[in-house]
Amino acid sequence: MAEPAGLFVWPPGWLLLPPSWPLSALGLLPPTMEVAPRWGMPLLLPALVLLGWVTGTQADSKPTFVKAPEDQTGLSGGVASFVCQATGEPKPRITWMKKGKKVSSQRFEVIEFDDGAGSVLRIQPLRVHRDEAIYECTATNSLGEINVSAKLTVLDEDQLPHGFPTIDMGPQLKVVEKARTATMLCAAGGNPDPEISWFKDFLPVDPASSNGRIKQLRSGALQIENSEESDQGKYECVATNSAGTRYSAPANLYVRGKEPRQAPGGGLLALWRTACLCCHPETRLGEGKGLGLPNAGQPLKTECKGSSGSSGTPGQP
Repeated sequence: MAEPAGLFVWPPGWLLLPPSWPLSALGLLPPTMEVAPRWGMPLLLPALVLLGWVTGTQADSKPTFVKAPEDQTGLSGGVASFVCQATGEPKPRITWMKKGKKVSSQRFEVIEFDDGAGSVLRIQPLRVHRDEAIYECTATNSLGEINVSAKLTVLDEDQLPHGFPTIDMGPQLKVVEKARTATMLCAAGGNPDPEISWFKDFLPVDPASSNGRIKQLRSGALQIENSEESDQGKYECVATNSAGTRYSAPANLYVRGKEPRQAPGGGLLALWRTACLCCHPETRLGEGKGLGLPNAGQPLKTECKGSSGSSGTPGQP
């Protein structure tokens, strides 16, 4: 028996379409991309099912946590930071709850990252009893909601257990020229030896995401190679062990562009001294008071030197 015109015989499991059926009719191609075949297009049904399943999972997925907050023990007057991040499609949003209510306090700050799919809950300064609670992170999108919680314990200085972390050396104010290497120092003690991590502008620093440009050294110091303007900010090192968590005092890193070279000695004081080097001996630096110059108002006691280097008399050219 002859097959109908325009159809081919294919193995079982193949769907046969007449030549008049464009792929756009099935939603497989947009009309602008349609290529009209002369003969029918065979389609493998299992492949279509797999294609739909893959497309569906890419377009829609429930939230899952990639970083969950951990229990912390902090020092009264200190800092605590809970970090929470989730993935999903649509991208989930993070909210924080304390005792069933959305957190709200002047001492509580929520800093978002990753377009709202990541969030840091920062509490400062910590208060005994008042801040001790279970804090809940909730990730929500159109397909669902998930929760994870962490406990915060706050201790007074005289309650700290043996081995509670100490910051022996914290980061200091630093100015680095763009494209140079900056090193923010940190050394901590405790029992057991604490792990050191870093925060920049209240967000966790992840050296793994910097393509090797930012490294945490074995000493705990943070080394930033080929400094960029985006590296500028406020840095804190954090020491954590089983006894608790302690934050260093924050320190700013400034990244400046290359500037023209200054006169030898550099600075306003050097320029002032140079200008007054050969003025009258009784000339005083009174005008320098407003500039914060040392010895302002005192007579200059110096000698002028000519181009040959011989001493001259003050007041003479």
